[in-house]
Amino acid sequence: METRMSQLSKYELEMLVTKLNEQKRKAEQHGNMSEVEVIIRKIAIAQSYLVDASRFETGRFYRIAGEEARFELHFVNGVMGWGHFEGTVNEVAIPLALIQEEEE
Repeated sequence: METRMSQLSKYELEMLVTKLNEQKRKAEQHGNMSEVEVIIRKIAIAQSYLVDASRFETGRFYRIAGEEARFELHFVNGVMGWGHFEGTVNEVAIPLALIQEEEE
């Protein structure tokens, strides 16, 4: 049975990210873009376990890697930040590793 990411040490998470990056590279070489997207999400989740969740403030706007609209954070649950993008009402979950401070 595979160990959950939440049970891994910092070192084990870093090793997992390295392994996933290698898998992503191989999938890219084979042109398997759907597999690449799945691996990218796994990497984001693994990296989120390495992020200090206390650095995020609810009610603030953040940037999300690859997104134009700003993201308003409602709350953090585990390694996911819940909120909505400007101009939308749908609440979504974003891995903490993808949430970036707004550039002033």
